[in-house]
Formats: sequence, C-alpha cells, structure tokens
Amino acid sequence: MESWEYFMINTYDVHFYSSWAILKNWPQIEMSMQMDFADQVDRVDYGTATSLADGDTMTIKSYDRIPHDMGHPMADPWIHTNAYILHDTGHWKDLNLKFVISCYRDWKMIAEGEEDSQEILEFFLGKCTKIVDGALENWDKDKDGMIENDGFADQTYDVWKMTGTSAYCGSLWIAALTSYIQMLKRAGIPTKDYEEKLLMAYEAYTTKLWNGKFFKFDELPDNSKIVMADQLCGFWALTAMDEPIQVSEGKIQSALETIFKYNVEMYDGGKCGAVNGFLASERVDGSSIQSEEVWAGITYSLSAMMIEKGMDEMAFKTSEGLFHSIWNRFPLQYQTPEAITADGMYRALGYMRPLSIWAIQHALDKKKNRK
Repeated sequence: MESWEYFMINTYDVHFYSSWAILKNWPQIEMSMQMDFADQVDRVDYGTATSLADGDTMTIKSYDRIPHDMGHPMADPWIHTNAYILHDTGHWKDLNLKFVISCYRDWKMIAEGEEDSQEILEFFLGKCTKIVDGALENWDKDKDGMIENDGFADQTYDVWKMTGTSAYCGSLWIAALTSYIQMLKRAGIPTKDYEEKLLMAYEAYTTKLWNGKFFKFDELPDNSKIVMADQLCGFWALTAMDEPIQVSEGKIQSALETIFKYNVEMYDGGKCGAVNGFLASERVDGSSIQSEEVWAGITYSLSAMMIEKGMDEMAFKTSEGLFHSIWNRFPLQYQTPEAITADGMYRALGYMRPLSIWAIQHALDKKKNRK
C-alpha cells in the first residue's frame, strides 16, 4: 500500500523507487508485479470520476496508459484500478516511461532460462512499443525527439507543475528510449529510427535545460534557478542497471555536486536530507508545497546515484541527515514518511518510496563485486 494514510495498492509512480526492495529480496514477486501492470496497458475502464484538483470529469482508466495504482484495498483491487482521483493520470508523463524502464530492468536482472526470458521479452516489447510510439506522437509537440510536460502537475510530484521539457520527465524519457532500444536489440529488431530519436532527445534536453552546472527544472524562465534534487532520475535508473547514458560524466558530476551544495548542505545545514527544490539564489523553492519538502525516497535514490558515481562521502552525508532527522529529531522511528521538513512537519507515514534505500545497497553490492 502506498502509505498508512494513502489507501492505494502498488502505486506505480512510487513503486519505481520502492521496487528496489522487492527486486533485491524477492525478485520473482517484483516480476509478478510488473506483469500485473503490463496486463493493464490494453485495459480500459469507461467509468468516470471527478478530479479533486480541477473538478473535471475524467475516465477512470484510459487505453495505453499505465494506471496510477491497482486500486483501493477496501474495493476491488486489480479489477477496479486508479483509486487516485486528484488528477487524470492518463495525462501523466512519468507512469508510462517508468513502466518501459522497469520492463527492461526486470527482464535484464530477473528473467531466467532462455525460453522464459524470450517469452517475457516479447510480451514486454508488445506493450512498450505502443507506449513509446504513443509518446512520440502525442507528447513530443515540437518534434525534436523530446517529450514535453503540459503545464500542470502531470507526474509523481502531483502539486508541482512542470512546463515544456523538464529535467525530471526528460531524463525519464531518455532512459525509456534507451531501455526500449536495448529490448529491441535483444529481440533482433532494427533500432535505427529510435536511436536517431534518442540522439535528438538528448540534444534537445541539453540545449533547453543544461546551464553549465545543472539541469534546469523546466523551460519556464521563472523556474530557471530551481535546483531539483531528482533531476537525474532517469539517468540513475540507467546507471543502476549498468546501461550507458547519453549525458557526459562531467555533467552528471556537476549536477550531483550542485544538488549536494544547495539541496543538502544549504538546507538545515545538511541535517535533514535533500530538499526537493532549492533556488540557486540560496533559498528553498517555495513555488509548491512539494518543492519545500524533503522526500525520504528521493534522498535515498539520490544517495544511490552518488555511490554509483564514486561520491560515497557525499552520498552518506546526504542520507545521514535524513536518518538523523527521522530517528533522532522527530518521533518517526519505524514509520518513515514520504516527506519531512526541517521544522518537524511530516506527511504520509509508512510510505513506500523510502524503500529506495535498497538502491543504496544495490550500488554498494555492485562496487563490492567490481573489486
């Protein structure tokens, strides 16, 4: 369940982070969960609900869209999905992309036996082809190979608006394209057209967002100084499964160092983890409730990325601050929340996303195995 307070089963945008706990300990359960969501791609639920955010009527489950969740535990989960009704998640950009990335990761890291592995690959490819082609057709408005956000909170940061190309969803798109291309290669299917799109996407992403130190939050000039803790999310996913990334090591290192400087060290003296948004003008980004929060799961995934890139000291200082606040400053032991702030506010106890701490273990295991 997403949390003790958010009654939704296997919330997928969050599972992208928490799935490392399942993969590392019970890999076949993780594969089963991924298969569950794959089965949902072609499913449609024509029932309607009213969006809590804007009052619009929305379809419960749209075709070719990964559902936000598998339903409410006190309803009919797996049969009636998308218990979440704040937004129409059929318009979200991250759910489908996280699915493509996770298909490749789970196939690569879990699938066993030549026959079973091939069957799983073909099953995933059928779903991923619809998703990737649909994204290119519907989400890349200027046809530069890079998708755009639509100016509302159309991703896991569901009250933090993104407009145009964004660091978060843009990195996920590059990771999804990379993952899809790798699956095509394993299946012996030509990849030239998609590889050209990937190069275009990288060029658009860096041209629009790279400012010499970090990737800007999105294309809005007013947001140009926002340093987002999760700006490298897609590149973290690729690095965790030992796949090459288009972005240079120099850019990745610079972005991580910038995040550590602003989001970690300048926020409460590094004693609280990584705040989601910090302005290069040296104050917390107050444009959204969520930009002002420290998300435990993001702090852990960020730390895992730092370890992957050999920045162990920064990684453990980042996570140490979060541990210190949750265990020593605030009474939150054994009930890790989604979010905390330096003044002791918290939200969503017993949350899924902090299970991304297992990505830190994964990064450490990889380092040990390389010795």
